[in-house]
Amino acid sequence: MARTLSIEGAASLQARAGDPLERGGRAAYDCGSIARNRRGKGAPMGSDVMWDNCFRSMVEASPAAMIMTGANGEVRYANPETERMFGYHREELIGRPIELLVPTRLRRVHASYRRAFLAAPTKRVMGYRHDLRARRRGGAEFPVEIGLVPVETPSETVVMAMVVDCTQRCETEDALAQSIAELERSNERLAQFAYVASLDLQEPLLEIVELSERLETAIASSNRVEICNVSRQMRSCALDARKLVDDLLIYARTIYGDQQLEILELREEVQFSLADLTQLIAASNTQVRIEIPAVAFIADRSQFARLLQNIVANAIKYRKPGSVAKVDITAALEGESAVRLAIVDNGVGFDEEFAQRIFEPFSRPRSKIEYAGTGIELAICKSIADRHGWSISVKSHPGEGATFFFTIPTLFAVPTFGAD
Repeated sequence: MARTLSIEGAASLQARAGDPLERGGRAAYDCGSIARNRRGKGAPMGSDVMWDNCFRSMVEASPAAMIMTGANGEVRYANPETERMFGYHREELIGRPIELLVPTRLRRVHASYRRAFLAAPTKRVMGYRHDLRARRRGGAEFPVEIGLVPVETPSETVVMAMVVDCTQRCETEDALAQSIAELERSNERLAQFAYVASLDLQEPLLEIVELSERLETAIASSNRVEICNVSRQMRSCALDARKLVDDLLIYARTIYGDQQLEILELREEVQFSLADLTQLIAASNTQVRIEIPAVAFIADRSQFARLLQNIVANAIKYRKPGSVAKVDITAALEGESAVRLAIVDNGVGFDEEFAQRIFEPFSRPRSKIEYAGTGIELAICKSIADRHGWSISVKSHPGEGATFFFTIPTLFAVPTFGAD
């Protein structure tokens, strides 16, 4: 015959002074051992006390928070997991409205939902695939799933709520979603990259084919001047093709290659990165100014160096003819968790509408001057920034130079010590 738990039995879960459960100890009874002992004696499991103790042990040991409320919404019972999950002692919850555990902004609407539920009570599961939030002591919110079970008593309908903290699962799902989104972006970039690369690789190869035909003609006519001239052009085309392949490999590695992440100091890394450009900076008489606070961040050292070197080399390459190139590298803290790095040059600049395409592979601003390079350098910068989770943007106007911005999460400010 089916049994119904009385409200008195359930309420007695917190009413026994001195019980080890009230002190956070282990359950005093075990359902399995009770059943085995009773069956061993040949007696049926029919005692109300035994059933109440069995139920009490299971609820107290539940890995889910178990909260019983009355028809008025006041808490009648809370198990130890409720204390751990929400940060309240059960004595602080008993007699208080259940809305104490609901985010402040949702308390009024929750009270109306609770009354509507009691008007037509039925077991219910809430929160699955929905943003259902609960509130810990101190105000912190966290995602939950809740199961509601109404229990009819002679005097009123009480509700037993089973609450599961979904924080870890949601974080795992969010991380998985971010990984999938990043993989989709990488595949999209790779598909675009493969298409554009195939077109750009054809150009030097076709030119080499054309030059080889000219070379055959020059050899047949014993034109030594033409032979030397064509050979020089073929060598240049071959070197351009090799440079393009090298850049393509670098770009591919920034998308799929392994990262060696470590804690770095921003000012030191900027200076370290520029050291490899010493000859280029000196040969072009470029003036570089650095004004950066000492902050720590996490990055792949070689990739950060590549990003900075590409931006600065790009600024030197696109300097105004007859003018000294100037590059300012500055950074400012944004709150306590990020730094905004800005690289400003006084070069030729470009139309603002091109800012949306400048980070695409092989994209170059329109210019009457032929500039060296493959046009993939800034695409590499974008790929590096994306892999690290940094934002990257650029502002520019023709004749007014360009400013590249990077927002980088920081760990902490590195203290500096002056002389006494």
